[in-house]
Amino acid sequence: MAKILKFLAAGLPAFLVAVPLNWLLVSWLGWPKPAAYALVLLVQVTVNFFACFYLVFERRTGRPTLAQYWRFVSGIAAFRAADWAAYTVLVEWVGVPYLAAQLLNVALFAVLKYRFSASVFEGDRTKG
Repeated sequence: MAKILKFLAAGLPAFLVAVPLNWLLVSWLGWPKPAAYALVLLVQVTVNFFACFYLVFERRTGRPTLAQYWRFVSGIAAFRAADWAAYTVLVEWVGVPYLAAQLLNVALFAVLKYRFSASVFEGDRTKG
């Protein structure tokens, strides 16, 4: 339980950048909401990799950092695609305010991303 709290805390800096970045792109620069959120997600994934790499997980896989980065990015991209799709449905079709949809998605995807991230950095803990 302590490690998932550490994971969530390590994600806080990227989140604190993501919310104002989304607001800036949509409200000030007039970007379409889905395009703005796609860029926000890219920024978050990169910041979160380094936070997880240095602050959260023990690196037990023996894989090179670049290999871990690409595995992390590709796996998180799948979560982020689902995140983006849910966000788009919520803001474009359901009418949920865009920042509320962003906050909802953070809660929905946090545990799934933690479990995946642990496997990237620490390997499969079910094997001897």
